[in-house]
Amino acid sequence: MKGAIRWLPLAMLLVLGALWGGNPAFSKALGGLGISPFGVVFWQTGLACAILLPVCLWRRQRIGFDRRSLAYYFFIGGIGIGLPYAALVLVVGHVTTGFVSVLVVLSPMLTYVFAILVRLERLNAMRAAGLVLGLVGVAILVLPAGSLPAPDALPYALLALIIPTGYAAANVYAEWGRPEGASNEALACGTMGAAALIMAVLGFADGSFHPAWSQLDRSAVILLAYAVSTVAAFLLFYAIIAVAGAVYLGQVGYLVTLSGIGWGMLLFDERHGAGLWLAALIVFVGVALVNFGKPRPVAETA
Repeated sequence: MKGAIRWLPLAMLLVLGALWGGNPAFSKALGGLGISPFGVVFWQTGLACAILLPVCLWRRQRIGFDRRSLAYYFFIGGIGIGLPYAALVLVVGHVTTGFVSVLVVLSPMLTYVFAILVRLERLNAMRAAGLVLGLVGVAILVLPAGSLPAPDALPYALLALIIPTGYAAANVYAEWGRPEGASNEALACGTMGAAALIMAVLGFADGSFHPAWSQLDRSAVILLAYAVSTVAAFLLFYAIIAVAGAVYLGQVGYLVTLSGIGWGMLLFDERHGAGLWLAALIVFVGVALVNFGKPRPVAETA
């Protein structure tokens, strides 16, 4: 029994990596069925909100509607979820899911950059070296001779940088913008609801809103699975922090990339050249330098 408990954090980490790594595959499948980026993200986040709301009510978790809470919902929902996930749906139709999976792991590096800009962090030599390696990895990725299927995919490859950039901006904002006393479930529910509202407005504005109820086919099943996966990943995210801590959770980025590449190979028969694997290795090393180069608190060092 004790042995099973010891392996529980690792099992949860592997499942979380597989779930998050499946996001590009979900996006590619839904985009290939003709659903617009705004439509995909609306149903993903809207259904996730609908699943989380009863959980909040059952656990009596109050969802705040004060100014600070609304700012949190709409910033994280728009910049950290809506924009990156919509960009994900758009770009995976032109580049491989493996390509996007490698880019996603750049998020910790960009988080460090934003933290420096807003003076939450100071420049550190080891972490700066990690940033340089990250740039080298991106350069290898966007070379048409390396990881892109064709030179005309370059604009979409550059557009894909929105994904880790949005995640990083949300990470920095979440550190000081979190409403006091709010539960994780309530914040997730409010954030998903805000993301869905933003996507609905944009979808109606450009005429791309997808009425899923009018065609209950394969796409509806995939949309529901995407929403369930989103909620499950959220619950695992906080469960791992509670059981093993945030440092242990930081390893999930590598699993997300590897599982994302694996899902693409399994579901879409993607095959990658040496360029992508070399870029992934360089980015992994860069992320490790950024993560391990962070100074530890005095109490932890002692």
